[in-house]
Amino acid sequence: MLKTLSIKNYALIDVMVVEFGPGLNILTGETGAGKSIILGALSMLLGERVKTDVIRQGSSIAVVEGLFEKEVLSHLTDFKDQIDFGEDGLLLRREVHQSGRTRSFANDSPISNSLLAEIGDRLIDLHGQHAHQSLLKVDQHLEVLDNFGVDQTLRNQVKASYKKVKQIRAELEKLNRKEKELREKRELLEFQVQDIAKVDPTLGEEDELEQEERILRNSEKLFQASMLINDLLYDGEGSVSEKLSLAHDVLTDIADVDVVFKNWIKECETARISAEEIATAFQTYVSKIEFNPQRLEEVRERLGLLSVLKKKYGGTIEQVIQFLEYGKKELEQIETLGDDIERLNTEWIAENRELTRLCEALSKNRKTIGSDLEKRTIESLGELGLKNGIFKIVMTLNENPNGWIRINNKPVSVSERGVDRVEFIISLNPGEKPKPLNSVASGGEISRIMLALKTVLAEADAIPVLVFDEIDTGISGRIARVVGKNLKDVSGKHQVICITHLPQIASISDIHYRVEKKVKDERSHTTIRRLNEKERVMEIAKLIGGEKVTESALQSARELLEE
Repeated sequence: MLKTLSIKNYALIDVMVVEFGPGLNILTGETGAGKSIILGALSMLLGERVKTDVIRQGSSIAVVEGLFEKEVLSHLTDFKDQIDFGEDGLLLRREVHQSGRTRSFANDSPISNSLLAEIGDRLIDLHGQHAHQSLLKVDQHLEVLDNFGVDQTLRNQVKASYKKVKQIRAELEKLNRKEKELREKRELLEFQVQDIAKVDPTLGEEDELEQEERILRNSEKLFQASMLINDLLYDGEGSVSEKLSLAHDVLTDIADVDVVFKNWIKECETARISAEEIATAFQTYVSKIEFNPQRLEEVRERLGLLSVLKKKYGGTIEQVIQFLEYGKKELEQIETLGDDIERLNTEWIAENRELTRLCEALSKNRKTIGSDLEKRTIESLGELGLKNGIFKIVMTLNENPNGWIRINNKPVSVSERGVDRVEFIISLNPGEKPKPLNSVASGGEISRIMLALKTVLAEADAIPVLVFDEIDTGISGRIARVVGKNLKDVSGKHQVICITHLPQIASISDIHYRVEKKVKDERSHTTIRRLNEKERVMEIAKLIGGEKVTESALQSARELLEE
C-alpha cells in the first residue's frame, strides 16, 4: 500500500505529508479546498505529464514523493534489474523544475520518466478526473479478462507453444537466409575451390621450391666454385692436401730432435684428412649439380601460381589452404541445409498446428469467462444506479496477412498471449450503441463504471492501490450507500483512497482526512489532517447540513457512523 505521500511546492501546497492506512481512506473538504490538487500531485508521481505552472509561486522546483510498503515489490519483479529494491519498501520521487525539466527517482536512484510511468501502472489506479486508469487502456483489457478466471494452465501452454514456434521460426529464417546467401555465391565458391584445388598447394612447398630455384639459377656459379675449392684442397698442383703431406714429412724428420714436433705431426695429419674430406664432399656436390633450364622454368612457373593464390586468397600458403577448406565446407553445407530446412519445416507445421489448437481453446475459454464478467459487471452497474448500463467484451482476432497461424481460414497475428484482442465497451443510455470506455464523458460515471468493474474484479486485480476522485457525482440516497458498500468491499482486497462529498460514503471509511484551504501571510495554503472520532462526527454533519451544523445533523452523522 501507499504509506506516505509527501508534497512540496505544488500549486497551493507548501509542504504536506499524508500518512495513509490500509482499507478505505476518505478525503473530504469544501469545493476548492485542494482535494484534487493532492490527486494531481499523485498523478505527477505516477509519471503523468506535468507543466511548470504546478510549481508553487516563488519556488523553483516542485517535488512529490510516495513511500510504498515493501509488499508492493512483488508487483515489480519485472523491474529488478532496473531499480534498487530497498529493505523498507519503495520510495518514488518526481521533481519538476522551472526550466521544464523533470527528474524521477526510485529509492534515490535516478530512473527515466517512462520507467516511472510503468511502475506507476503496476501500483496505482487513479479513477475520475485524471487519466491514469489502467482499465481505460485497451491493451490492459486482455490481462484483466484473463485474471478474472481464464484457465491459467491453458494460458501457460499457449505461452510455451508460442515460444517454441517462435524459436523454430527464427531458426528457419536463419537457415533460409543462409541458404540464399550460399546459393547466391555458390558459383563463386565453386570457382574458388577449383582454382585452388587445381594448383593443390601444400604446406612447406613454397620454401622448398624457392631453395631449388636459387640452386638451379646459380648452378654454373656453384659448379665453378666447387671445382675451384676441390683443386685448392686436393686435386690442384700445390693443393692444401699436398702441402700438408710435405709438412708432415718435414716434421717427421725433425721429430727426433724435439719431442714437441710429434704432437704437431698429428695436428698436421688431421688437417690433411679434413681437407681431403671437404674436397670429397665438394666432388659429391658437383656430381649432383643439375644444369636444367627446363626444371628451372617449371619451378618458377609453380612459384608464380602459388604467388597468385596468395594474392587472391591470403598472404600465406597456409591461409590459402584454410580458404580452400572453408570453401569446401560451405559447399557441403549448401547440400545439407536443404535437409535441415525440411526437418524444421516439418517441426514448424506440427507445432504451429498445436499452437493453433491451443489458441482456439483459449479463445473459447475467454468467451465463456467473458460472458460471466459481462453479466456480473452489468449487475454491479445496476446496483450503482446505472440500471440501463450495457457492458460488453468485444473479442476480435488480429488479422494479419503475414500471420503465422490461421483461424477460420484467415491468417492472424499470434503472441504468447494468444490471438485475441479484447476491448471493453459500454453504453449507459437506452438506445445508445456501446462505445469504448475512454469515450465516456462524465468523470463521475467513469468512476462508478470503474468501481463496478473493480468490485467484480477485486479478487483478480493485482494493482494494490485504487484512487477514486468525485465518485459520487450525480448520486445520492440509496445508491450512495451502495457505492459506499462496494468501496468498502473493494477495500478489503486493495487500499482505497477516495474523495467524496457524500456522508453515506464518508461514514464508512477506515481513515478520514479533511482537506482545507487556509490563508497565512496573505497566501493560500492547502492542508490536510486526519480526523479523530469526534471530528469525524462534525465533518459528516457538515456534509449533511452544510457549514452551519445543527443538532439534527450531528445526530444523523452519529447514526451513519453507528450503522
